Amino acid sequence: MKKRIILLLLIILIIPINANAKTLREFRNELNAAQEALDKNQSQIQATQEEIDAAKARVSEIRSEMTSIDNEMIEINRKIAQLNEKILEKDKEVKSLMKYYQFSNGESAYLEYLFKAKSITDFIYRMSITEQLSRYNDKLIKEMHSMVEENKKNISDLQEKEKQLKALQKELGEKLVILGSQMDSLADDSVALKDELAAAQATVEQYEKLGCKDDDDVSDCARGQLPAGTRFWRPMNLAYITAPYGYSSIYGSSWHTGMDISTYHWDPGTIYSISDGRVAFAGPNGTMGNVVMIHHNINGNEYTSIYMHMSSIYVNSGDYVSKDTALGTMGETGAAYGAHLHLSLITCLIYDGDCFNYRNYTVNPNDYINFPSGLYVDWNDRNTYYQ
Repeated sequence: MKKRIILLLLIILIIPINANAKTLREFRNELNAAQEALDKNQSQIQATQEEIDAAKARVSEIRSEMTSIDNEMIEINRKIAQLNEKILEKDKEVKSLMKYYQFSNGESAYLEYLFKAKSITDFIYRMSITEQLSRYNDKLIKEMHSMVEENKKNISDLQEKEKQLKALQKELGEKLVILGSQMDSLADDSVALKDELAAAQATVEQYEKLGCKDDDDVSDCARGQLPAGTRFWRPMNLAYITAPYGYSSIYGSSWHTGMDISTYHWDPGTIYSISDGRVAFAGPNGTMGNVVMIHHNINGNEYTSIYMHMSSIYVNSGDYVSKDTALGTMGETGAAYGAHLHLSLITCLIYDGDCFNYRNYTVNPNDYINFPSGLYVDWNDRNTYYQ
């Protein structure tokens, strides 16, 4: 009796129940919301791109300004050099005049020169020459001081130009960093939003194919119907196989019930349904971790695809999916060592009849899905055919 009760409890826990059934109209609203979110994201990307373009134009302007500043600094340095030469020339002129008239010994030399006058006329003449030489000497000294001040001003101008140049470089660097970060964030959001939109579109299309009307409860109008498909597709856009189905050196004596698939660290690791179908289960399940199980009808034959160890799940039990429906992202939940997707394929509808023990019905996914030959050989899309 206890065993029967435990078995009943396990069945209740395992069998998916769609407690949150919705109408097709609600799914259409979700599709519209997903489209609006994507449109807003694309508008933000466009606006950010325009800012980036403006920043690049500013880069060109700054480079021109930097060239202009460099040329100005060269010109100012040339002027400084000319001023220094003129100062030396004036200094030489003053010393030469002072030496010629022997005025280097102070006021006594002036008096001696004046008192050597032979007449009043000669005295007045000598006084006039002395005053002229004194004024000329003062003028030269003032000119030298003026040149020195001009020299100092030119040096100050140079320093100010250098300060402006550094400010422009800092402004440019900060602007590009901010814009680059914004664009990266928007690009990441865009990938997720496109996946959500594709999933919502696929869901609406599936319910439409099954004859559901806007106000129909999809759990009623689609009950018992399974979308028909013709083939399976690879479950990820960019990925590679890390472990094959069955016995291998990787798992030793353990029979591997599926194949392990992984991708590069920069890829979001989005997982798609391998064909049209209906979600039989979506959620955590022991060693499988977060898992999605999907029923398929391929050319009249029944299959279940199982996606284990997922990081996140986008679908719910009872949802109808297409090959373009994003189911979630790759992870390492459950009994997983490193992030990867464990993909199993079984030849019956799990939870239906005697198909509870899926291990007895597994087949090699590589026999049904076209993959590149060998381990760690990557593919870049879900469509390319490999020999």
